[in-house]
Amino acid sequence: MPTTPNLNLPIYADGRLAGRSSKKLDLADRLTALVLNVANHIETKQLKTLPVISLAPLTVRLPSGGVAVIFRFGCVVLFAANDNDREWLIHLLEPACTGIQETFSEETVKILIDPDHEEGPEGDDIYLHTPDLDRIRIVGEILAKSNQIDFLESRLSSEFDKIEPLALDLADDGAFSINTRTLMKTVGTMLLAEQRMANRGDVTDRFNSLLTNADLVLLHARLEDEYELTERSLLIEHQLSTIGRTATTLLEAIRYSSSHKVEIYILVLIFIELLLSIYGYFFH
Repeated sequence: MPTTPNLNLPIYADGRLAGRSSKKLDLADRLTALVLNVANHIETKQLKTLPVISLAPLTVRLPSGGVAVIFRFGCVVLFAANDNDREWLIHLLEPACTGIQETFSEETVKILIDPDHEEGPEGDDIYLHTPDLDRIRIVGEILAKSNQIDFLESRLSSEFDKIEPLALDLADDGAFSINTRTLMKTVGTMLLAEQRMANRGDVTDRFNSLLTNADLVLLHARLEDEYELTERSLLIEHQLSTIGRTATTLLEAIRYSSSHKVEIYILVLIFIELLLSIYGYFFH
């Protein structure tokens, strides 16, 4: 069985991961994590030809020596990367992406390497004792999920803006004032939003290394608490449930309206047939 490469290596000032014999970076220096929301879904199984460091989550080496962590729910986190690394990775990701974004949502975070400082977030920065593989993956996981939740929150907000006018319209006179086609489009966008949300990252997922390493468990807990992943995920679950119930209610309303119209059409046809029968009886 192949062994997983050790990423516990020093870093050059330009962000490249150095070899064992290389001069170490001053521990006060920093590297940058770049978070990109690339697509609705990335099929990571199609990316095994990349220079893979780890599979869970998929972590690859960048051409300049940095690292990228790739998540199936559409986010990518690049560490110590330059513009060429970004273009190289996006080009290779495109065939494996579903619902690629026209404009990527992105965020940058500074990471300070300092073995004497408490690990975790401080202000806008994140402190790490060493830039090893497990710590890089933990930071990548938290940043990717936070960015994904931000994206979902903005999408859900626009869907929620559609619910209140419909509810007020229905409460006013017990019927919708908009036509059936508009209602069907509203239901379609809600169902599409719900399906997209289902591809989000599960904030309960953790790496196996967390189970045996107390330092990593503590680092993960501090970052998870700082970015409020659990609370925000639960709120999304509630909003998704509301959108689902609303879409079901709208479908039932449309079905009732359609069946009511069919009944009217049947009555009209029966009435016309009756008139024709009377006409034929008296005039022929």
